[in-house]
Amino acid sequence: MTTARSFANSVRGRFLVPVLAGLSVGLTGCDTTGPSLSSVPATVAPYAAVLAVAPFSNESGVSIDAADRLAISDKLVSGINQTIGPDGSMEGGWRAVPVDRTLAAMQQLGLESIRTEAEAFAVMETIPVDGIILGSITDWSPYDPPSFGANLLLFGRGDRLEAAFDAKRLYGSTGDASNPGSGPREASAVLDLVVELDAVNHSVRQAVRTYAESHSDITGGFDPPERYYLMVFDRYLDFVADWAVGGLVSRERYRARTEG
Repeated sequence: MTTARSFANSVRGRFLVPVLAGLSVGLTGCDTTGPSLSSVPATVAPYAAVLAVAPFSNESGVSIDAADRLAISDKLVSGINQTIGPDGSMEGGWRAVPVDRTLAAMQQLGLESIRTEAEAFAVMETIPVDGIILGSITDWSPYDPPSFGANLLLFGRGDRLEAAFDAKRLYGSTGDASNPGSGPREASAVLDLVVELDAVNHSVRQAVRTYAESHSDITGGFDPPERYYLMVFDRYLDFVADWAVGGLVSRERYRARTEG
């Protein structure tokens, strides 16, 4: 059995694409090659697709409540649902089913977690969705200055990921169960993303400020605006999810352009 983190390590050499100009895998240490900090542009997905987000596993070495791990998945779902398509429409972007749908499919298959490619494929087929994001938390420090780290893996089938978007999948009932050990092995790890966002780093703090300034309705007049996000870890995780979705989309846009 392998974890999502082991998935990522095993496929890094085959699927990890070169970093796009202006995008860094993580913002840590003296790394200043991250995305532009002057604005938070809309995240443009390369094509329409329906995704699921699995519950995060915990490999941080500290205790994290199951509810907190589910909250990370929920925030990724929210971030994915804010992407737009190449034509500027919401319908043309990525959409994610509620985490409850993923949990229901896992329960139907008798899975407490997704640890193998066969299990990931079975959950995809059961919901059904075009791809699924698996995540493992590697750093969890909720105290000011906060820090969060994770390995994310986008798992899917190329033809399904680039198929036409079907909005009805967002609202339908969970489909029939599939046997995790049966069926064609047409799905694979598409790409992975390492998230390392430590607010001690100046680049990260600047990115948090930009994000906070773009969400002034939430900060409630805090000065400086990023202070609210640095003090309230749940809000910091909103920033993390936004950054992670942007990283996944950028990497997949590159992969789709170079391999399509």
